[in-house]
Amino acid sequence: MSGPEIQVARSPGCGDAVGQVASAWEEFLEQNPRGQFQQSLRWGKVKALDGWLAEVQVWPRPEEIEGGFMMLYKHSRFGRVGFVNKGPVLGEETQTAVAPAIESVCRKARALRLCALVVQPPDQSRIRTEDMVRHGFLAVRVPGVVDATAMCRVEGGRPAIEAQMSRSATKHCRQAVRRGVEIFEGGRHDLPVFFDLMLGSCRRQGARPNPGRVEGLEGLWDAFAPDVRLFFARVHGQVVAGLLLIRFGKRCTFWKKGWNERAPETHANALLNFQAMVEAAEWGCDVVDFVAMDRRLAEHWQPGQTMDDELGQSRHAFNLRLGARPVLLPRAQVYVPSRVLRPLVGFLLSRPALARRIEGAIVR
Repeated sequence: MSGPEIQVARSPGCGDAVGQVASAWEEFLEQNPRGQFQQSLRWGKVKALDGWLAEVQVWPRPEEIEGGFMMLYKHSRFGRVGFVNKGPVLGEETQTAVAPAIESVCRKARALRLCALVVQPPDQSRIRTEDMVRHGFLAVRVPGVVDATAMCRVEGGRPAIEAQMSRSATKHCRQAVRRGVEIFEGGRHDLPVFFDLMLGSCRRQGARPNPGRVEGLEGLWDAFAPDVRLFFARVHGQVVAGLLLIRFGKRCTFWKKGWNERAPETHANALLNFQAMVEAAEWGCDVVDFVAMDRRLAEHWQPGQTMDDELGQSRHAFNLRLGARPVLLPRAQVYVPSRVLRPLVGFLLSRPALARRIEGAIVR
């Protein structure tokens, strides 16, 4: 895969070479509890396949990085737009550190002459909506940005994972074994098979596939290997389901999944996800992120209580029965450098149909 146009900016007075700063940024992210792969230069390479450019701004002090962010940007029908996904990332999120970090993001947006910028802080960030509003961000919901997920602790391996699972999930895994389900690991050459499974799941859910081409998966594999793995479930020699994993730091993200609806009575997906959780623990991860959950359902779920009918009948119940728990994520906010245009963008985002069109331009 050809390299993307990624530029690494430094604060004045830093004498390190750009390559050294880039390497230090990657190390900083992997060691920081708020560092996620969406801020990695490797992710910038993946997004370059969809036309995004990337710039990284870091704030170093002698021998270490205090914080920074990667900003993706591209041209759209609305003009040049940007996205800081899971950033900025700070060594310490003190109030004295947060304000200049947000201002640095805004300054970069103005320097790049963006017409709009979406920013979603890291999952464990304490950066508040009001912190961003003070710098000109609009306190409106941005469609298409995941603001809730389900996560499961996996340290302790198989015994600990089994202890968190519901009785029904445990039963389904045992039935899958008895009914001939096999779990095996694939490689890069198996990505077309996985892509077809993923497309089937997207069609059933009425979702747009992302990435929309198998080349996007191949680009991800090339950028993140060896921190990407692919697992399949097979029934009597026929592949029925797949799961693509990304490791970053101590987190394993179940990034994409697919199922062709064959052999539902075998509960192949239950065994596939369980075995992938075990593999994640053996891979050195402490937590598995199942990626995305309906925020409203996540807000109403109460630990220790039986799932209500709506949650129990949703697709999210599958992950919760495996031991995952809902996690609310910071909401994304929009920054419009032009003070004149801010009220107009706020109005457009308040209209669902128009908001979806803006989402397609900015966060895809």
